[in-house]
Amino acid sequence: MDPKAVNKRAIENLAKAGAFDSIHPNRAQIVQAADILMAYAQSVAAERASSQVNLFGSSEASRPRLPKVANSSGPDSLDDELAAVGFYLSGHPLGDMLDVFKRRSVTLYAEAVSLAAEGQEAFRMAGVVRRRQERASAQSGEKFAFVTLSDPTGEYEIMFQPEALRRCRQVLEPGKSIVVKVRCKGGREGEMRMFGDEAALMADTLKMDDIGMRLHVSARGLDIMTLKEFLEKAKAPSGGEISLLTELGSDREVEIKLPDRYRLDGHLRGALKSMAGVLYYEDI
Repeated sequence: MDPKAVNKRAIENLAKAGAFDSIHPNRAQIVQAADILMAYAQSVAAERASSQVNLFGSSEASRPRLPKVANSSGPDSLDDELAAVGFYLSGHPLGDMLDVFKRRSVTLYAEAVSLAAEGQEAFRMAGVVRRRQERASAQSGEKFAFVTLSDPTGEYEIMFQPEALRRCRQVLEPGKSIVVKVRCKGGREGEMRMFGDEAALMADTLKMDDIGMRLHVSARGLDIMTLKEFLEKAKAPSGGEISLLTELGSDREVEIKLPDRYRLDGHLRGALKSMAGVLYYEDI
């Protein structure tokens, strides 16, 4: 790596985007060690420029030790990708919510486009708010907004007229996961316009008290304290139940039902997928 061509910020953004995953999968560690890596690259470049030879047989500076840093969870990695390159690369924050969306009759953007072309006009949609642009009406002076949302099938824009914007402005903040009641116009003509009537936080709208989750875990590989600390933060009285299932030998298994209820949202699902010792999960 030529230190003249790459700076600390570039290393951080490349790591966040997953550019080094094939040689070092711990993105967070590279981000934290960006200063160390830059200093190492400069040292190696200086050695090469001066044609120095290391007495121990290596022509390069001693490789530095990287700080011990836990790797980013799935949701945090996606947030880092978005911050680094402007879009999600390895997945989507709502990608693990598809089964829940089906149960709750939430329509994805790609499905809405097809249904609108057939004449359907009303939908219940979900997405992560990417940005909100407010403008003032030339006639009344009241503000309306164009809100860009992202779901696992694409990005789309919804217009919130003044009255709807006044009701919903608080939840139309970038980064928030929301559910929106949408009216579509022009779907048959191929120029679909979407208008938002109501919007609410996904956690408040998609109640999951009748949905449970079974975690299949490795008895040896699971860090039970890490899992416990994570689930403590996800407790919610109106959430769903979680049970742990693990194999004992080749022909036995044990399932333990946890006593509390938890927010079974996209953040929890994504984090569990990347947690050591969690093999997979299933909704029940």
